Amino acid sequence: MATLRREIPKFIVMIFGLFMLLGSFTTIPIFDTIKAELTSWTVTISAVSVWLGAVYASYANYRLYQRNKKEGIEHLIYFIVPFVVFGLQFGSGILYGVESPQYRWYFTNIYQNIGATVYAVMFFTLASSAYRTFIASSWDATALLAGGIIYTLRQIPLFQVMIPGIVGAGEWVMLVPNVGGGRGAVIAAALGALALGVRTLMGQEATITEGG
Repeated sequence: MATLRREIPKFIVMIFGLFMLLGSFTTIPIFDTIKAELTSWTVTISAVSVWLGAVYASYANYRLYQRNKKEGIEHLIYFIVPFVVFGLQFGSGILYGVESPQYRWYFTNIYQNIGATVYAVMFFTLASSAYRTFIASSWDATALLAGGIIYTLRQIPLFQVMIPGIVGAGEWVMLVPNVGGGRGAVIAAALGALALGVRTLMGQEATITEGG
């Protein structure tokens, strides 16, 4: 039974992945039709996956709270707050409509403020990561630091006047090393995704062979 549970998802992934590849790299009409149908199902699958993820995250936080009720109060908060927020938004939308002042008040004063807080936390996290990355502890970090300083100074009008050549140097950093590094990253990511896709279609990926 356990073997069957592992083989069925692997078989489904292989078949549907093969149809998507044939629809993308061939001109046979039947494969185009199948690809279009499978693509339309991604919306439904994505919606279901979001709900499954929410249920799994809530259950995991509740289990963590159950294991240690004294020190795991934050997990209880993580478990309760999403249901409260969703209930308020869904309830106000159903009772008053999404164009009502009540729903707009909730969206403006709660949802947007939460989003702004999340972005603020992300900003400080990025600033901290950039500081640790730009410490000149190696040649790579020194190159990043130099490029970052040059392009930052290029954006400041005072230094554009004081150091006329900083504009051209900043543009060169942005258009040559930055573009080259970005293209290298894209190529590396594409090759990694290709290798992962081939392993998945062949049933060799650990997340499928060990799952179930």
